[in-house]
Amino acid sequence: MGGFFITGTDTEIGKTMITAVLTKYYLDRGADIFPYKPVQSGAEWEGDKLTAPDTVFYERFAGREFGTETNTYLFKIPSSPHLAAALEGVKVESQPIVDQTEKLLNSHEHLLVEGAGGLIVPLNEEETMIDLIDRLSLPVILVARAGLGTINHTVLSVMALKQRNIKIAGIVLNQVTPDELPEIEEDNRKMLEKLSDVPVIGTFPYIKGQEFEKLDVGEILENWNINILEEAMQHESRKAY
Repeated sequence: MGGFFITGTDTEIGKTMITAVLTKYYLDRGADIFPYKPVQSGAEWEGDKLTAPDTVFYERFAGREFGTETNTYLFKIPSSPHLAAALEGVKVESQPIVDQTEKLLNSHEHLLVEGAGGLIVPLNEEETMIDLIDRLSLPVILVARAGLGTINHTVLSVMALKQRNIKIAGIVLNQVTPDELPEIEEDNRKMLEKLSDVPVIGTFPYIKGQEFEKLDVGEILENWNINILEEAMQHESRKAY
């Protein structure tokens, strides 16, 4: 039994993509892994059913359905969870998410919990995403851009996690733009590991639209240091990396 909380340095940084990729990677290897998106804003109607776009993406990419347990809160307005909830007359509470996480950890071999936005995104008037991460006690995978601008955002995010003594499994760099110089990306990787003292697990390439569905996940992840994740799943220490 083990899992990760997948968070990012920003919104639209690639958390859903990395969650889907890791889900498929482990499913293809026969592992029982489940993706969980506790809070989804920007939900869409399909017929008479409100659906979570991120969950639909997991299912489409992995080629299987995960059922209704993939979300605890669904909101139609594409905004921060606290605002979407308030506009719909609801309050996001962390306890139901904690309870659902525990249930899923007990019923699956591995669990991937995807956050919303970055660490300081409000869940409600009292709690932010990092408060939820702290309560769940799962090692964090931090998704960050691979190119220009990543050092500041990523190191600050690591500092915030370490201040709370939250274990960080590693950083995944995502090529969110197609034209970054390889020299910049390589230097970013080196400097991030030096300044944060957290390993970079790997880099995910820039993918356009429908090309994502044709990816060979195994081929991409064979260049990652996937052992970092295996080791993190076997140790439940709260000590920061």
